[in-house]
Amino acid sequence: MFVLDKSKFFDKVLINAEDFINVWRKYYNYVVKDENGKDILYIEDLNLNNNLTEQNIKRLLRWKDPHMLTEKIQSGKNEGSNNKKVEEVLKNFKNINDFRFGKISEDDFKGVTENIFKTGIVWRIFLFHISRPLEYPIADQNVFRVFFLLNDIKKDPTKAKWEDYIEYKKFFFDIAKYAGITDYELQGNEKNIRNIVERLKKVDDALFEFGKFLKKYNIDRP
Repeated sequence: MFVLDKSKFFDKVLINAEDFINVWRKYYNYVVKDENGKDILYIEDLNLNNNLTEQNIKRLLRWKDPHMLTEKIQSGKNEGSNNKKVEEVLKNFKNINDFRFGKISEDDFKGVTENIFKTGIVWRIFLFHISRPLEYPIADQNVFRVFFLLNDIKKDPTKAKWEDYIEYKKFFFDIAKYAGITDYELQGNEKNIRNIVERLKKVDDALFEFGKFLKKYNIDRP
């Protein structure tokens, strides 16, 4: 069903979006423990329809990168010290919630994230995501690898730029749409927002796992 002939594959992904998601997401098995050894519950810590708390943010950062974004540095000469990256995010606690509720613009928040994380976009994108998960999907090299391959973009997925992410968003929501997540639903409300976020996470899970597959077999060039 899902061949690696790019001229056919992308159409297959869209036409059979639900099947694509179901096939690939079953390989997703990503679990991160908190400092007490309990599973971090990603959806719970998004604290949908409310302000993110500092604790939410610390846990979500740890979930995103349990090696580099923990509150305390995990290894090396500075093991046990406060993580300056996390501290910098928490300094912008108000900006994150202001963006969540539309009090600052995308461009302004982009500037905020660039000041927090000086290089790369994956962590910057994650701050967009935790602020407004209905609008900004998670992104990393794995999902960019899928996006670049299927769209014949000759680019290293580890060097994606913000402009690539804007195009990836369209790609992501095309798949979501064909999987039955409608524009109306994406507007969200208190009753259905959690359900929609959970469904969108399944799209991300599938793309993430398919991207890992492409990397493993070195299928990352158009």
